[in-house]
Amino acid sequence: MATYKILGQISATANTLSNVYVVPSSTGAVVNSIHITNTGASNASYSLAVIPAGEEISASSLPKNFIIRGSAVPANDTAQLDVVLTLPADTVLAANSSTSALSFSVFGAETS
Repeated sequence: MATYKILGQISATANTLSNVYVVPSSTGAVVNSIHITNTGASNASYSLAVIPAGEEISASSLPKNFIIRGSAVPANDTAQLDVVLTLPADTVLAANSSTSALSFSVFGAETS
């Protein structure tokens, strides 16, 4: 039986693609909610990417991995994304933002 939990949380580093969650080996995961909080006084943009196991990230390969590209969160606000992402073992959910004022939280369940 799957247990729902916080799968990953990070505080963003501006203009740096960072792993929010990496699915453990021999496990799958279902992501059902992603929260992006902007604690800054200005609007901020972000992108989310799903990177399959073993795939190297490069400028030419990354565009196909984006599930959200250049979306915005208003100042001092939170965007809640209700999604259903099924991710196999060793898949990476990564985030990029225009500022370090964003934080990302991913909720869901791991399956074996």
